[in-house]
Amino acid sequence: MAVSRDKVFFIHGGNREGALLAAGPRQPGGDLPAGLRSSSLAARARDAFLLVAGGIVVAASDNAALLLDWTEQALEGSAVDEVLGDIGGGNGEQHHPLCRMRSDGSVAELEVHEIAGPLLAGMDARLLVLHDAQAQYGLACAFAEHAHPASRIADMLPALAMHCDPDYAITYANGEAAARLGIHASTGPTLPQVFGEQGFALLRQYVDAALAGASQQAEVRMALPEMTDDRHFHLECRPDPVGGGALLVLSDVTRLRITEEQLHRRDREFATLVENSTDIISRMDREMRHLYVNPAIEKLADLKAEAFFGKTKAELGLPPDMVQAWDDAARAAFDSGVEQKLDFNRVIDGHVRNFSGRVIPEIDAFGRIESVVGIAYDVTERARMEKERDDLLARERNARIQAETAARARDEFLAVVSHELRAPLNGIQSWAHVLENYVQDASSAPLAQRALQGIKTGVSQQVRLIEDLLDVTRMMSGRLRLVKQPLALLPTLQSAVESVRNLAAAKRIGITCDYRITSEQIEGDADRVQQIFWNLLSNAIKFTPEGGNVWLGAAEAGKEICVTLRDDGAGISPEFLPHLFSRFSQEDTSSTRGHSGLGLGLFLVRHLVELHGGWVKAESAGESKGTTFYVYFPLRARSDQYLTVGPSEDTSGSTPLPSLSGLNVLLIDDQAEAREALTIVLTGAGANVFAGSCAPEAFAWLEGRSPDQLPDVLVCDIAMPGEDGYSVLQRIRGWRSPRGDTPLKRMPALALTAFAQREDRIRALTAGFQMHVTKPVAPEELIVVIDTMATRR
Repeated sequence: MAVSRDKVFFIHGGNREGALLAAGPRQPGGDLPAGLRSSSLAARARDAFLLVAGGIVVAASDNAALLLDWTEQALEGSAVDEVLGDIGGGNGEQHHPLCRMRSDGSVAELEVHEIAGPLLAGMDARLLVLHDAQAQYGLACAFAEHAHPASRIADMLPALAMHCDPDYAITYANGEAAARLGIHASTGPTLPQVFGEQGFALLRQYVDAALAGASQQAEVRMALPEMTDDRHFHLECRPDPVGGGALLVLSDVTRLRITEEQLHRRDREFATLVENSTDIISRMDREMRHLYVNPAIEKLADLKAEAFFGKTKAELGLPPDMVQAWDDAARAAFDSGVEQKLDFNRVIDGHVRNFSGRVIPEIDAFGRIESVVGIAYDVTERARMEKERDDLLARERNARIQAETAARARDEFLAVVSHELRAPLNGIQSWAHVLENYVQDASSAPLAQRALQGIKTGVSQQVRLIEDLLDVTRMMSGRLRLVKQPLALLPTLQSAVESVRNLAAAKRIGITCDYRITSEQIEGDADRVQQIFWNLLSNAIKFTPEGGNVWLGAAEAGKEICVTLRDDGAGISPEFLPHLFSRFSQEDTSSTRGHSGLGLGLFLVRHLVELHGGWVKAESAGESKGTTFYVYFPLRARSDQYLTVGPSEDTSGSTPLPSLSGLNVLLIDDQAEAREALTIVLTGAGANVFAGSCAPEAFAWLEGRSPDQLPDVLVCDIAMPGEDGYSVLQRIRGWRSPRGDTPLKRMPALALTAFAQREDRIRALTAGFQMHVTKPVAPEELIVVIDTMATRR
């Protein structure tokens, strides 16, 4: 590379050859001839110089003597060959490397530059400039690092920065270019060598223009060496006004272009969606002027979308109510910076269309809101569907209310029917008891005894039918509740068998029991479990001919208890067997059928078993071949905490009834027959009875009583005209005697009523009654209950 007399060129490298430094200007001074002191030749002798004339050193600088380990006086007048050796020369500017041994034994590496030029014309003289090569190398590096901070800045750039001369030789490359293009300063590569002929062909026109003095900018797409994929580059070429040549900067913008393409594609997709959307989309400024609208806005008015730009809705003549809705929402969005919602209607093609919309503020990076975006969509179909849904819900609600009203009316009707049926049954049963006591004194009247037994059986069957009807009603309405507790199943089975002994004996049907359980327990409601097996046993007895047999068994079956009930009666046809447990289901519904009933017993059995977590099934080989029922209950884990409850004993037979002698009983019932019959029953048991039809009669009777004549027990009906039993009880207990005290405040009270549901019993006990007994009541039971209540008092 040629070295200029007054410029420095360098390629940043890191080796010794990577930095060349030419002689710089020297400060005035030194022992130079006067003609050389201000010349450019003297200025070049910055480090050290020797002025040689005729082969003799005629002048030397202090630095020269220092480098050569000579004194200045010794140098002047010495032959140059003696001082430097044979360096030749005298034929123009030359360069001579030189090694000299110093007196201290060190070796000085010197470079001798012989300069001959027009400034020495007319003189037989040569100027020898001496440089310390080692120091010069360090100086060059320091110069490269410190004298040119632009080079360090260029190395930090992610772009490829290069300088080339007019021959396309690269004289400078920053770190990024050196790394990605493999440029080494020692090789002095050219642009064609680095970029290849194809790449250089793309760059050449811009480089040539820069070399000619014209700056160029362009974007090129090419592949760098060792790369197969094309990259996008932003190219900038400028002429170098200082050192000549051209400056090239290639910035890789591939990612930028890919991102721009993705954004452009998204913009196209977004524009396609917006322009083709059926929703009305617009942008408005603070003056409510439209900055953008999509074509869908044309449905609001007979105007093209272009007519909206720069105008407000009011200026376009849109309906005032719609303009008001839009403007209010937009102003609220501008003021609050929060999305707003709006609704408006528009008549289109003679039909009212419903629209809903949103106004969204556009907030820039500085938190300013200069525009809002409005989106409105046609919700006519949705509004229609919502209206239909609301109408449907209203109809469903009305239907539910009607159904609930009908169910409530049905329940109330059945409760009234139950009450009205039970009330006369209470009188029938009481009168039967009176007659039975009378007939017992006349053993010569067996026919009368049989008649009384028939009356009692009829009453019992009637009560059972009423109970079944009420249970089915509660079951259908979901109001049938069980009171579950640990229950020993064996005593319950035994009690159910004893309750049907008389029915079986009347038809001479034998009942055989095979219990393989003892104290095993289930979680159950004792009354309901007994009802299950009473229904099954009664059903078996009813469909078994006289002289037949019924077998009952119970045994563990894994984690369950299986109760088996088999008879040799009428059997069930295969066609009817799947419907056996359905409500009101009867195989023979003709007017000539041989068995009575409502078809509710087995329906109740299935549901009650399922409410206990069990299941039931039936098997039959056919008509006249008997039927077998299997009832399964989950077996409860054994526990000593609960005692096994045995079957209740029948006290109606041999055990004598308690005497009510000395007891004063106040009886209030609005039905004369029941009141008279109960009066006779209780009087026969020894009680002193006052019977009244209503509360005023009772209070009138109380006024004339002495303290020892006041009632000990109150027996009161619940449903009575004018005032019910709950109110009567409260008034009687609050009654004050002529002495001012309340002697009946703690008097025991018995609710004797035809309201038989569990809720009725709970209400009676809550109201203050100590006992709740359902009509018709067995006279023996009534006597025992009254005696118990009086004893506890």
